[in-house]
Amino acid sequence: MKILGIRGSPRRGGNSDVLLEWFLSSGFSGVEILTPSQLRIQFCRGCRYCEATGKCVIQDDMAAVVEKLLAADRVVVSTPVFFYGLPAPFKALVDRTQVLWARRYLFKEDMKPKKGFLLAVGATRGERLFEGVVLTIRYFFDAFRCSYEGGLFFRGFDAPTSIRVCHTCQEETKASGRFFLRGEDA
Repeated sequence: MKILGIRGSPRRGGNSDVLLEWFLSSGFSGVEILTPSQLRIQFCRGCRYCEATGKCVIQDDMAAVVEKLLAADRVVVSTPVFFYGLPAPFKALVDRTQVLWARRYLFKEDMKPKKGFLLAVGATRGERLFEGVVLTIRYFFDAFRCSYEGGLFFRGFDAPTSIRVCHTCQEETKASGRFFLRGEDA
């Protein structure tokens, strides 16, 4: 089974990285991690070239990301919340999956089904803190035939790695990872 983890934060070692580490800690093989902030991914220009051709006009690291998204059996996103949304480098990656949306819905490309899971952490305790992130990730997953299987959401963790002191967070994240990644349908 191919597992793709996406580290949404531009800061290495922070709370969302800790969550991804816990989630993937069950020792599954075939795990690959993408870090959008360390890739050369330009923002989507909205030129609609992909809608006419099924290809993106921009030549950067996104072509390799597209292949990894299509090949995965499971996709796990771990991200902090920035102003009730995704960090800019990760949002650029999400926007650039418009090419996959075009291939799936306009060109009727048969894509392998896969499952996706979201881990999100925010500094504030806002009631609607995760709504924007969840909606964006649902549509991101849909572009490449990845079903949204749910998520874990943690509020009130601002300082880098402050989530490490939350033992219930760790237990819940590890248990969810074991359940999600067991791959009985892969």
